[in-house]
Amino acid sequence: MNPLMLELLPMVRQGYCCSQLLILLMLQARDQQNPDLVRAMQGLCHGIGQSDGPCGLLTGGACALALAAGKGADDETAHPMLTPLLNEYATWFYERVNPYGGISCGCIATGLGAASGGAVTDATPDPVACGDLLAECWEKILELAENYELDLTAVQTGPMP
Repeated sequence: MNPLMLELLPMVRQGYCCSQLLILLMLQARDQQNPDLVRAMQGLCHGIGQSDGPCGLLTGGACALALAAGKGADDETAHPMLTPLLNEYATWFYERVNPYGGISCGCIATGLGAASGGAVTDATPDPVACGDLLAECWEKILELAENYELDLTAVQTGPMP
């Protein structure tokens, strides 16, 4: 199991899902707490309410990056490279999960379950199997933040550089 997942396991046991965990990691990196945001991220859990929607690691990762680089107030501007940043994360994610047959939570959960020796027909997210992908997503987010020169610790006040 990925060391990051060991750190996150208590939060998984408390009922946080993948999209919430990514935003919690971003908030932690920024030394912030925002229960309303974490609560809102639950709307992305399990493919948007078991609707076979996109994986929360895709949508949650995009939200985590936008938290660091997006516009959040009238006097702010988004990072000038926000769109390419989000596109690069999405493209990486699509390529990473391509072997599982799609970007839906169900496809990925089934694929990860099969890859780890689990039941191929079970589309329920497995915290251990999904946890390794979550750790890869977080590592990619950190890599992109560095490549796009985002200061994850900075709380934005005003225009982005």
